[in-house]
This record gives sequence, structure tokens and C-alpha cells, in this order.
Amino acid sequence: MKTLLVPVDFSDTSAATIRFAAAWAQDYEYKRIILLKTFYQNVFSDIVVSAEYGAVNHDFMEDHRQEAMTHLEGLSNEITGIVSDMKVDIVTSKVPILRAVIALIREESPEMVMLGSEHGADDSLISRNIIAIAKASPVRVMVVPSGYRYQPVKNALVPCDFNALHSLDKLNKLKASPHLWERTHFMVLNVDPEEHYLHPDEQFREDERNLHEYLKDFHHELHYRNDKDILGSIINFTAAHEAQLIVALPGKHSFLYYLTHKSISEALCRSARVPVVVLK
Repeated sequence: MKTLLVPVDFSDTSAATIRFAAAWAQDYEYKRIILLKTFYQNVFSDIVVSAEYGAVNHDFMEDHRQEAMTHLEGLSNEITGIVSDMKVDIVTSKVPILRAVIALIREESPEMVMLGSEHGADDSLISRNIIAIAKASPVRVMVVPSGYRYQPVKNALVPCDFNALHSLDKLNKLKASPHLWERTHFMVLNVDPEEHYLHPDEQFREDERNLHEYLKDFHHELHYRNDKDILGSIINFTAAHEAQLIVALPGKHSFLYYLTHKSISEALCRSARVPVVVLK
């Protein structure tokens, strides 16, 4: 059963992500959505921050869990209100969010994990763990920016480095549902500050031929930019060409690499204007 895993933390962004997830699942023929909530407690979780540092009693924690379950049921009902025949499962855990996500991936084999990203919000559990989950997940991960409303993917941007063309093979996993992607135009962007594309040698032309071979089953077009700010170039290109999705390839030369080697908050705020899916 094609399954989508959505960790939630009850922030406003999580609520928006749920609505996006329901629409995405309907369009891309998912049959099941798993909502994951962790009740992980660290060594300080049983203490109320007050002048007396009083201990939290069992009844308080139980009430908190009951409120959370009621909230989860509400999110589940919201999904089925959008997609009536969608199966929604609620899973709770007492381990940290990263461990909970990885364990659930192993147990339930979802096709994708969907995470909501908040701009400058330090109190969002999911936002604080986006990079860790994206790097550790063995399945693709989609990051949805706060406030982004679902749009059908007519244009998808694929940032690509010619030093890692083999990563394009990851796109072949999308061929499992080719009819779902035949309406999508893939814009492959090579950011080349040294402007090799203006004076291509034989190796460069060979790389171009290999790229088109990898993508022969997709509607695609190759673009070049000479910006030195690679991440900024990707974001600006996305806006200028009205892309509804950025497809991030794995590896050292990937879009994810640039996110993890810059200020995470700055990079995510700049990148999260449209959803980003990290292929695996």
C-alpha cells in the first residue's frame, strides 16, 4: 500500500502540512497516510519550570497525552474530509523524533516522509530536525514551506552538477508511476560560475549527452547559469520559471549538500519557497 509518513508537532505549520499532504496523496495515488507524534521526554521533562521546580504529576502528563490524541484525531478527520477513501493511521512514540521516524520507516516502508518547514521558528520540533531526518532517511523526504498551498507540479527544477550525473539515476524511481509525472516538465539547472557551457569541450558535450540519456523518459530541458552563489541561483531560477517543486539529488554535489554546509536556518528560509523533495 503506497504510504506517506507525516511527523507532526501541532504547530500551525504542521496543520498546513497536513492539508498539503492530503492533496499530494490524492494526486499521486497514495492509499495511506501515517501521522507520527512523539512524546519523548528528556531528563527535564518531568519538571515544571517554576520557582519551586515542582515535579509534574502523572495526571498532568496523562491529560497532555489525551489532548494530543484528540488533536491527532482531528488531523485524521481533516485528511479524510479531503480524501474520503484515504486510510489514516496514528502512531505515537516515546523516543526522539529522528529515532521514531527511522524506526517507523523500517516497520511500515513508506514511500516518502513529508516535513513542514517554518521560517525562523525555533520552537518547532519538526523544523529543528529537518536536516537530520533528510540525511538519515533511507526513503525520499519532502520539505514543505510554511504557508505553501498545494499546486499541481507542472514545472520541477532539478539542480545538477556535471560531476555527479550518476545521481540522476535516482529519478528512475519516479518511473514506478510514469503516468503521474508525464504532465511534469523537468528543468535541469547546471550552475557553472566558470562558464564552461560557453566554450564546451568534448568532455562537456559528452556530459550533456549522458544527462539527456538519463532523462530520456522525462520531458526535460537543460539550463545554465553562471552565478557564484549556487544556492541563490537555484532559488532565483525557481521563482523566475514558476517551478512548483525542487528535486534535490543526493551526494556531495547535491542541493542538500549546500543546505548542510551553510547556516541551516538561513538556507532553509531561502530555499523553502516551494517544496523540496530529496531523492534517495
